[in-house]
Amino acid sequence: MLMKVLKRLAQGDRYSNKIMARELGVDEGMVEQMLMQLERKGYIEKEDMVSCSGSCDCGSATKKASCCSSKSDIIMWKITTKGNEATLKMAK
Repeated sequence: MLMKVLKRLAQGDRYSNKIMARELGVDEGMVEQMLMQLERKGYIEKEDMVSCSGSCDCGSATKKASCCSSKSDIIMWKITTKGNEATLKMAK
């Protein structure tokens, strides 16, 4: 399941924990736990962005980064070199 989350992050699309949870068939808390595990294992890293305007559409998200907003703050997740290598192995 962790690798599914990593693969989803690698797509670079913008989304919320709610959307990810729905796609995976789990609750938002589980998504948050999986993201934290991926971070601890060195597959992703986060860049906190304070302030959220209106719709929270994560307009500043860049390629290979996605946002998850469970509160009013936006967390940008970036795939690390280790994470990129893992996604390349999954693609083979």
